[in-house]
Amino acid sequence: MLKKTITLGLLLGAGAAQAAITWTDWTSASASGVAGTMGTVAVNGTTNSGGFHNWQTSGGFDYWRQGGITPWPAYDALANLPANNDFVAPDTGSYTFTFSTPVIGLTMAIISLGRTNVQTEWTFDQPFTLVDVGRGFWGNGVFTIAGNTIGAGEAHGVIRFAGPVSSLRLRSVNGEFWSGLTFGYESVVPEPGTWALLIMGFGLVGAAARRRRRASVVA
Repeated sequence: MLKKTITLGLLLGAGAAQAAITWTDWTSASASGVAGTMGTVAVNGTTNSGGFHNWQTSGGFDYWRQGGITPWPAYDALANLPANNDFVAPDTGSYTFTFSTPVIGLTMAIISLGRTNVQTEWTFDQPFTLVDVGRGFWGNGVFTIAGNTIGAGEAHGVIRFAGPVSSLRLRSVNGEFWSGLTFGYESVVPEPGTWALLIMGFGLVGAAARRRRRASVVA
């Protein structure tokens, strides 16, 4: 749940959070890599160093909702939560996530970043905005954000990355037992052919409107 004293960036992020999100269905996981799908978009996570050390890819506990029903305050700014209970958890190390189609509004929901007396930090290769933070299953901590790094000693929440994203690098420092994440997106970048059809459609609509105006003047 966002507090009243938030920055303009948080306000913008929370506003964008109203769009419906397509979340990842993680289908396979091992220490060396994870894979899944976000709708029609394939998602792959590979280990450059370190390794994934926890995950849920089918069933398991629901960390997104209190009692499996009500969103935890850490996620209540989202238009919709994941329909599944999936997450993956990178340990200390470096990771690359790739998306088969560039996505807009790439959203990361975070479960339990760090723990009491252990400040875990995730640094990304691109900027992000904070969408939500608040009480989650494991507690009610807050994030520390500096540039492209987010850290916490036990916090839950949501961040969103700007612009179309086709890959994302994450470096985890001081990992603890597990800090989980999952991805979602608001829309995909249209293929060039789709853009051409859209532009053609707008042109036809404009031409029709001009003809109607001319006909009205003649009448």
